[in-house]
Amino acid sequence: MSIPEQMNDMLKNSGMCRHGNIVGSLCEACIRESKEHQPVWPAIETMRAGSKFNRSTLDSTDCVIERDGKKYAVAAIQPEDEETLGQVQALLEETFGKEEVDPVEVLKSAVNGETAFGTKDECKYKIYSVKDEQGNIQSIYAGGHIDLKDVAGNPTGETMFMGSYGVTKKDVRQGGLVREAYISAMTGAAMEAEAQGKKLSVIAGECTYSSEPAWNAVGRKRVYTKEGENEYLEVPYVQPALDFDPDTGLPTEEAGEAPEHLMVQGLGTNLSKEKISQAVSAMYRWCNRWPREAFNNDGAYRAHQAYVDGLQKKFDTFLQAGQELKFFSREERRKA
Repeated sequence: MSIPEQMNDMLKNSGMCRHGNIVGSLCEACIRESKEHQPVWPAIETMRAGSKFNRSTLDSTDCVIERDGKKYAVAAIQPEDEETLGQVQALLEETFGKEEVDPVEVLKSAVNGETAFGTKDECKYKIYSVKDEQGNIQSIYAGGHIDLKDVAGNPTGETMFMGSYGVTKKDVRQGGLVREAYISAMTGAAMEAEAQGKKLSVIAGECTYSSEPAWNAVGRKRVYTKEGENEYLEVPYVQPALDFDPDTGLPTEEAGEAPEHLMVQGLGTNLSKEKISQAVSAMYRWCNRWPREAFNNDGAYRAHQAYVDGLQKKFDTFLQAGQELKFFSREERRKA
């Protein structure tokens, strides 16, 4: 490893960028270099061009947005901001139902970069809030900035942003608020990738049929393989079970797998089958692979890993067997 690479690793571990500023802070040098090196910026500019709001600054995740005399504050939520995290928890429970949402303690741990089992997580959970002038959350966007790794588990030097939730209060939906939080999330990921000396190359996430148009609007599309003239098959993606038996390592009876639609956006280059596989591996690694500390014995941990490995293998087998990759929005799919 070269001396510059060693210095970058030391700075990353200390939470500092290579200019000596805290990662995530407004470092003008990181912003300038990010715009030169990070291929996500054209996508950010496209989203800004279609925005319904004026932003007080274009070079920070935190800003004030304004439209028709109404102002909102967009900001990355900090781990110590328990009041705002409480508002996030309330919005999630209001939207999805309390029984479907993890306890607030799990949310706080994730924002701190820790798993529910007290171990270091793959990355810190990033939540961007949009508050009205009274300080009440109206919308959030959340996700994580994760390393892409090769089949041997080594970082490739490229990263992805996985989107988890985009949620808006019922009475202000369709107003473009979550889009502004999304823009801030992409800005933050671009700056963080630059500070780490890496390249943000993929945005990915899951979607349902009803949420697809919203993600199409910010550039994400579903993944298909071309099997013949005007014949396309969607690459099947399965969300693994979310709860596991600590004694066996296998999914609990109440926890089932969920077929979802994988949505991706390549940044600066066409996405290859290899990179699609790496993106899904990163999603599984962050969201679905539990640490050894979660299980009561080594056998259970191995069984758990084998379960997730099996889902990855099924995905990769279908992906590699297909012919040319195609990416379609809903509208493009109807015309194909």
